[in-house]
Amino acid sequence: MFSIRFEFVLRKSHSFTKPLNMKRILMNFLIIFALTAQISFGQDALPKNSLMLKAVFINYQAPNRENKRIFSDLTNAFEIGYSHHFNNNLSLGIPLRVGVANFPNYDDNLRKVTSYGRDEVYAGLDALLNLHFWRGKTFSPFIYGGVGIAVPAFDFDLLYGQAPIGLGFDIKINDKTSLVLQSDYRLAFDDANDNWQHAIGVKICLCGSDRDKDGVIDSEDACPDDWGTVNGCPDADGDGIRDLDDKCPKEPGVIENNGCPSDKDRDGVYDRDDKCPDIAGTIMGCPDRDKDGVIDMEDACPDDWGTVNGCPDADGDGVRDLDDKCPKVPGPASNQGCPPDRDKDGFPDATDPCPDVAGSINGCPDTDGDGITDNVDKCPNTKGTAANFGCPEIKQEDKKVLDVAMRAVEFQTGTAVITKKSFKNLDEVLGVLKKYPEMQLSIEGHTDNVSDEAVNQKLSEKRAKACLDYLVKKGIDPGRLMSKGFGESKPIGDNKTKEGRQMNRRTEFIPIWR
Repeated sequence: MFSIRFEFVLRKSHSFTKPLNMKRILMNFLIIFALTAQISFGQDALPKNSLMLKAVFINYQAPNRENKRIFSDLTNAFEIGYSHHFNNNLSLGIPLRVGVANFPNYDDNLRKVTSYGRDEVYAGLDALLNLHFWRGKTFSPFIYGGVGIAVPAFDFDLLYGQAPIGLGFDIKINDKTSLVLQSDYRLAFDDANDNWQHAIGVKICLCGSDRDKDGVIDSEDACPDDWGTVNGCPDADGDGIRDLDDKCPKEPGVIENNGCPSDKDRDGVYDRDDKCPDIAGTIMGCPDRDKDGVIDMEDACPDDWGTVNGCPDADGDGVRDLDDKCPKVPGPASNQGCPPDRDKDGFPDATDPCPDVAGSINGCPDTDGDGITDNVDKCPNTKGTAANFGCPEIKQEDKKVLDVAMRAVEFQTGTAVITKKSFKNLDEVLGVLKKYPEMQLSIEGHTDNVSDEAVNQKLSEKRAKACLDYLVKKGIDPGRLMSKGFGESKPIGDNKTKEGRQMNRRTEFIPIWR
């Protein structure tokens, strides 16, 4: 008989803030684990797969009682898992748990646990990295950490994440079986749901014999006494063809040629891709005497560099000079290479970006007179700059005003009433609108995912409209403004955190030019 007593005292800064000490312990654990894992990977690998069966005992009350009575108030679960050893020291465990637990009932308003459920069914799944010491000995301790999820009542809306860290012991029974004892603290990413978990069970090896230690068991290894990477056999040139079948075992090749390269003309193109497998060439394995990118067998002018079926086209109109009646002036093939001018603006259609609309700048109009033609002007009715694709440029300080307003405009809780301290930000937005009289503004409201989705949608619409009404009241033409609400549909932060929800409660001010 033996007993294990593992006590852990945790002090919290207030009732249900995530434990600062536990976070520090978790961080230190991960740093030590990572450094030790780097060292352990330098050892000889010994892959080993195991099945784990455990009885699990769970305590959700102790963390809320300064971690007292961690081995009482327990509920039961059953765990089945898979373990894979990367080497003698490092393994990955994936346990699946089903059982019952006494989950805390946390009151968000009171910020405390008011009661505990009773024997609530739940499921959990973890991914754990285990660092083993003295593996293979009769008594082998290990430490572990990782991530996991818990699903109370099998309701995925209640799912939350965990970060377990713990200590365990492997007690060897024989070469393939060991008794496993472990205990861990599970830091939850949800208020008041930290818990202790203890387990006892067996680990049964699933791996077969592997004499050459190449990770392929002998029953499936074509070369059980020779370490190898291809079905357990050596592949010296790394071409995926085992040396037994490779006619060129020291030179990478293709399976179609029994491991030797298939390139008869030695032009660097495998025969299966070579249009001229018996003649060395540079394009698809074929010669190109004039270096125009068209292989000689398809080049109508194989000795003259050209762009149209391998032939010259001096004016670049797509009609080769041999057939072009105006070889120095671009024109369509329908007009035998001579240029038409449908819009009669003095620019031939072949060089006119706007052949059906008369214009004075390279054949295109410029409605707003900013020197940027309408075909490339993203704001054809408003003067702008080339650097901003024809749209007016907003100064950096004015962009900052709109960006700050997005985060700073606030409302009374649960309403569309703008707080007085936010008037300053809206007045600064007003100043930007007055500074750019041709600019329009789209005001878009967003919320976090707290409360009902339909309620959030309505609230976002009302808040955006409240900002619009404020600017109109201050003298802005309502025709320059539009408002939309997107509710909780476009988060920019993680709604699971306070900071993320704060980011998601925002009103965006987006400039629009016509």
